[in-house]
Amino acid sequence: MKTLLFAVSSKHQTFFNRIKAETTCDVDVVYTKKLTLPSLRGLRYVFKANLKAPIELRVQDYLARDSFRFPLFLIRLVYGVRAYATYISYFSLISDQYNQIMFWSGMTFRQAIALEVAKLYSIRPIYVENGFMPNRIVVDKKGVNYYNAVPRDREFFASYHNDKILPDTLLPRKPKNAKKFENIEKLPLPQKFIFVPFQLDYDTQIMLFSPWIKDMTILFETMENIAQNTTIQFVFKEHPTSIKEYPKLHEKTRNSSNVMFANGYSTQELIEQSQAVITINSTVGIESLLLGKKVITLGEAFYNIDGIVMHATDQKQLEQILISLDDWNLDFALVENFLKYLYDDYLIEGSFEHSTPKQMEKIQKIIDNV
Repeated sequence: MKTLLFAVSSKHQTFFNRIKAETTCDVDVVYTKKLTLPSLRGLRYVFKANLKAPIELRVQDYLARDSFRFPLFLIRLVYGVRAYATYISYFSLISDQYNQIMFWSGMTFRQAIALEVAKLYSIRPIYVENGFMPNRIVVDKKGVNYYNAVPRDREFFASYHNDKILPDTLLPRKPKNAKKFENIEKLPLPQKFIFVPFQLDYDTQIMLFSPWIKDMTILFETMENIAQNTTIQFVFKEHPTSIKEYPKLHEKTRNSSNVMFANGYSTQELIEQSQAVITINSTVGIESLLLGKKVITLGEAFYNIDGIVMHATDQKQLEQILISLDDWNLDFALVENFLKYLYDDYLIEGSFEHSTPKQMEKIQKIIDNV
């Protein structure tokens, strides 16, 4: 069983090098930021390439991040050329000597292209990702996020049990745009409010798994519409790693008593003081369950499980859930079983910056388990 560990950043390369050094797995590590020459073998398969998805994801990523816009056809052309050039070059890295290939995430531009090459050789993927609970990572042969292998059957979690203790403190994310979150006055929060954390407009969680909320502006406007027709108050917080600015949305909150931003508060503070949390499909949903809160999802989330969260597929359904929020009795035992399964069985202890012998042992078992 030979496995290729496919790194697209120096951090991923460091993590994969630890797997190579600290396990007995038969693995090779490649780092794709180094110069990769075109492969003649790749030219033979260029017409078998299905690169529409990674090209479109990269186009949407550009549109979400950048305010300066080139014509759309030109953007698609540039990323199309880049995608096919990358595809051809990856044949010099990926070959039929490998049975498996490990990616970080696997859904972003370069990893998605590498996966297309791997499919031609029937190489099985293994996906790695940051865990959605403190000090944990995901290693999954099925996928990450909505595609992961977590059971979706309520009865599975109703019968699951262990005696482990769950964490009660969240790990804060270091903000990329610090001015949004540092030295900001903590305005008084409403006595009763729904917390609505922003996600990244340009993340695959939004681009792939959010059918009706396509960006944070639509998320804000949906809550604003509901606030105008009810007494419900919504508190927003921008994503700590987002580079996008939302000046028009901040301006709208100045003329409304029912919506506000609270970037000066920690996510844990906002979760703990809220009545409930509305998320598209982010990790904050899991964190909110961990802190005993009701969670409403708007997108495709792997934790859209009956009895654990409520799910709204449009604004009307969301309004109905919010109106009857007080009548919703959360099944704390079921939620606890779900969280314990994630924390102790599905996720692997440790981070990708600081591995442990136990972490490496579990990773080796996953790699070696055909």
